[in-house]
Amino acid sequence: MNVHCFALTFFLFSTLLTAFGHEEIDNGWISVKGRGVVESAPDLATLQLGVVSVAKTAQLAADSNNRSMENILEILEREGIEEKDVETTNFNLTPQREFRKNLPPLIVGFQVSNTLMVKIHDLEKVGEVMQAAIDAGGNSFHSLEFSISDPSEQEEEARRRAVEDAIFRAETLTEPLDAEVGRPITIQEIQYSHHPQPHRRMMMADALHAESTSVPVQAPKDLITTVEVQIKFALE
Repeated sequence: MNVHCFALTFFLFSTLLTAFGHEEIDNGWISVKGRGVVESAPDLATLQLGVVSVAKTAQLAADSNNRSMENILEILEREGIEEKDVETTNFNLTPQREFRKNLPPLIVGFQVSNTLMVKIHDLEKVGEVMQAAIDAGGNSFHSLEFSISDPSEQEEEARRRAVEDAIFRAETLTEPLDAEVGRPITIQEIQYSHHPQPHRRMMMADALHAESTSVPVQAPKDLITTVEVQIKFALE
């Protein structure tokens, strides 16, 4: 091979490396990354909602909060939400202070907040459940997140696609070098992510129309599961 042919081959190989990322090739082996992506529809909504109550005494604030939370729990049961899908995630009792110049802070009241995490399996009822909770006294909504209840099938398919992508990259890189991809030497999963397209929002009940029968909610059509692998192949 003359100098010009060698320079051209080196240039083509360098171009391929740049196009495919940080793949490495060395005597007897090649290391490549593969990426697999799967899109699928959600089947679960997770809602965090609660009640914030303020009163002059801690007891009055707690009593008011408890009544609203009991109403919400009854409504959730009436909407078909099972007990196992409702969980208390936070409870706070906080004094409300008035700061005065050159004087110690004065406690003027108390705030009680209680937060529930609710799993909704019927996505068509998400807005209805939210509105029912508001009507029952819910006035603090923290987040609404859509996901897949059992993503194992999507994960498995994403891993398979990631390996296939790694094989394709290795074969494409070695094709102009008159080398063949052999058996895998090492396989490592370097990244896994599942994006449930969160819809974060902070809402108060009075921000919604009182005459509404359901909060307008639009679930995402597809969720994305991504897996990346690093595979080291022997060269033949």
